[in-house]
Parts: sequence; C-alpha cells; structure tokens
Amino acid sequence: MADDIDWCARVAQLREIEFARVSGDMLEEARFGADMARYTKVSAADLQAAIQYAERQCAKSQGRRSRYALAARARPY
Repeated sequence: MADDIDWCARVAQLREIEFARVSGDMLEEARFGADMARYTKVSAADLQAAIQYAERQCAKSQGRRSRYALAARARPY
C-alpha cells in the first residue's frame, strides 16, 4: 500500500496546503448570532510534521540518504 504513494507529489500537495493556510485561503468562519470565530482545520505543527515525513519518504524512494553515520576513529595509544 505504501509503495503505491508518490511521496514527491504528496510533498507538493502539502506545500500547496501550507501556502493556502499561510495566505489565509483556508480560513473558516463560524457565526453564532453576533459572535464570529475564524479558524483553520489544520494545525501548523501537524502540517510541518506531515511535510517532513513526506520529504523523508520522497528522498528514500529516490535512493537519497537522509542520515549519515559518523566515521569511527581509533586513536593509537
């Protein structure tokens, strides 16, 4: 199932959602009489976490390494 997902395309979609959220296109308004509330349905932290996860999966699907191990060094005494 996870092999069917194009993670690089998912990153582009999430970036569009992030831009729409920042620019104010995703604002929802609720009116209850004289009271009005504006909110978005996506939290910034959840969106950033989803973008970072999708970017890591995209890099993994393209064969790029995202983490590198430190080289082991031995000191002669």
